[in-house]
Amino acid sequence: MSSTNLIRAGQFSQAARQGAIILIALALPRLGVGREVIGQWESLLYLSYILGFGWLTGLLQAYLVTIRQVNPAKVAAFSRSAVAGVGLFSALLLGVAAGLHKPLFSLLRLGEAPPGWWYFFLFLLTQWPGLFFEQVLLIRGKPLALAAFGAFSAAGSTAALLIPIYNGAGLAHALFVLAVFAGIKGLIILTYLLYKGWWQPEFPAGTAPQSKRPSNDRTTLSPNYTTTLLKTAWPLILYASVGALVTAFDPWFVNYWYAGDESTFAIFRYGARELPLLAAITNGAIVVVLPRLTEDPSAGLDLLKSSSRRLFHWIFGGAIFLMVTSPWWWTVVFTELFAESLPLFQAYLFVVVSRLLFPVPVLTAMGHTRMLMIFGLLELVINIVLSILLAPTFGLMGIIWATVFAYLVDKICLMAYLKYRTGIPPGRYTDWRWFGAYLLVMILCYAFLI
Repeated sequence: MSSTNLIRAGQFSQAARQGAIILIALALPRLGVGREVIGQWESLLYLSYILGFGWLTGLLQAYLVTIRQVNPAKVAAFSRSAVAGVGLFSALLLGVAAGLHKPLFSLLRLGEAPPGWWYFFLFLLTQWPGLFFEQVLLIRGKPLALAAFGAFSAAGSTAALLIPIYNGAGLAHALFVLAVFAGIKGLIILTYLLYKGWWQPEFPAGTAPQSKRPSNDRTTLSPNYTTTLLKTAWPLILYASVGALVTAFDPWFVNYWYAGDESTFAIFRYGARELPLLAAITNGAIVVVLPRLTEDPSAGLDLLKSSSRRLFHWIFGGAIFLMVTSPWWWTVVFTELFAESLPLFQAYLFVVVSRLLFPVPVLTAMGHTRMLMIFGLLELVINIVLSILLAPTFGLMGIIWATVFAYLVDKICLMAYLKYRTGIPPGRYTDWRWFGAYLLVMILCYAFLI
């Protein structure tokens, strides 16, 4: 087993998860589902993002940093406790959200809760711990298990939702089948957690967690590790939560501006889609870079620069290709039902510009995370102000450009802050020649070919 296999397995699982969402989005209009029902499904995805993105992202990043400090003899107990903790918190959060679902849907301007919404909550009850469980599989050196679990989770959720609809069932029945699948997935996670033999370490050379603490034979989990995890996680959770609010503000504002019209909400959601598999590719790279930055900052910066340069070729190239060719394939893929979403998609592709700037992993590895929330709030304020100013004239397109600009300002500010705190210039981890060249080509294509 090699670290390359682990990286590929991690990227595959994330790509499979995103691919499932894309496949469902493609299939629903072709199965004769109307825009209003699609809007209900999109509203549930939106709600799951609001409830889960911030704390899950922060905990996952903190876990990747903290695990390198854990005594190897205690990694198994630490990881089991982390997954169990995520499961318990998921149950608590979803229970509160279910009890307050009416004011919650009203606050988010989602109108009436879709029929069968409680089945979707049961799906999230194992979906969130499953995301954390995948990272544990990666850290524990289980590429085959990781790839298999990712494929099973993505394929199972897609089939559970689409097959009932294909057979003429409504959204509520499809969500019930999705909840049943979630129960099966939960049993799989529980079985792996309880089977102690599975937790024997199988780390590839050079990837095992290194602890500065002396090793011993005790396998009980020291509370110090949990404390370290939470101390590392809380600023990351706050920053990710604020980032989630920035992303969540757009759909909320669309519902507010257009009086909760589900058809308009669906048009916006189909247009405001990032480059397919963007998160899977970038997250897969960061999972590898972040531990290296923690252990050896100089080598980690070199790895981040070379990794991001490779990402430029794939992601910028993919965004430019999709932008230029989208007029020919958009309605073929999404049908005429979402033809109005095409201009939104073409503009939203510029989000990749900010996504390919990586000051946050460096700040995280070096412990400078307390100001992340402040920059996140600045990003949110910019997005709100620009959306209010641009929406009356440009409608949905104005909301898109407000978001693109807010994301970019946030990354520029973070790079400046990193330089101020550590003296590390952006050029130390970003290849500006390739970045600038691709950005110029992207702007020219949008200006003259779209």
